[in-house]
Amino acid sequence: MTVVHIERFDDPRLAAYRGVADAELMERSGLFVGEGRLVVSRLVDARHRVRSVLVNAASYSALAPSLQRLDASVPVYVCDTDDFSRITGFNLHRGCLALAERPEARDPREVIRTARLLVVLEGVTDADNVGSAFRNAAAFGASVLLSPACCDPLYRKAIRTSMGAALR
Repeated sequence: MTVVHIERFDDPRLAAYRGVADAELMERSGLFVGEGRLVVSRLVDARHRVRSVLVNAASYSALAPSLQRLDASVPVYVCDTDDFSRITGFNLHRGCLALAERPEARDPREVIRTARLLVVLEGVTDADNVGSAFRNAAAFGASVLLSPACCDPLYRKAIRTSMGAALR
């Protein structure tokens, strides 16, 4: 992890964070967003490759033990809380975002073959419902299989609702 203190909200190193509110742009970029301390901590512990983290000072302090586990090449940008909305384009009161690379889609046959218990979602398009399904599946040790018509489980709201369970 490399800590970088951001002095200006328009710092060019933060360009990737300017599109985090656009889910389609994130998906086309091969990235997804983790939002909030719990989710970012779980993201660091998960198998996903973290590209960078954007935090305010309070979140940096709270996440320090988790952030220490990041590869040395991963930048952790620390900015003023007031700059989050100017950087990201939306009001973010959690003071913590991370960008990570989207994993390759898993073969459904492999998911079915290895699952002890399986939850199948067909055409569930609401991010809160998808996130809740992942959270509940995690509570029972179940795997989740989604149809192509489902909401992206790596959409930031779905991840947040799942409390990071969608990262597993």
